[in-house]
Amino acid sequence: MRTIIFCFLILTSSACFSADRTDKVRVLMEAQGLVQMFEQQIDAGKVEGRQQAKQVLDQFMVQLKPTKEFDARFRSAFEEYLKSLEVPWTAQDIVGVWAKVYGERFTDQELDDLVAYYTSALGKKDVMATQASLPELTNHFYALSKPLLERATKDFIQRLQLIANECKCKK
Repeated sequence: MRTIIFCFLILTSSACFSADRTDKVRVLMEAQGLVQMFEQQIDAGKVEGRQQAKQVLDQFMVQLKPTKEFDARFRSAFEEYLKSLEVPWTAQDIVGVWAKVYGERFTDQELDDLVAYYTSALGKKDVMATQASLPELTNHFYALSKPLLERATKDFIQRLQLIANECKCKK
């Protein structure tokens, strides 16, 4: 009986310890602005995916010139495709995973020190500078990748057209 109670106490204390560490990492992530950044990335991914898929659909529809019935079916398929791309996790789910993979690399004291830094004046300034710089960094690489995406999309549509011509699907 003592063994069972001892095991129960160990399991309970390790679960509390784990929850405490997860909470410390969550506080750290919020102080670093990571939770907000993950939420923004999830939202931006939805918008970007919709824009890219709509561009492909629009170009595809111009080539096919479907009837209203088939236009509606294509657009319905488009909406279903977008729904299937939506990630089922949230920023809070990311916090839980980050707490494990990142948090295990630090002691409790180090996590406390990091929280202290990121909630200090300098830490807050660091977070603000990072958040202000990220859109510029993102825009820079988006501008570099835009021609690649446009070229790849154009080539993809041309390939679809060739295949459609070969199958004589076009009316």
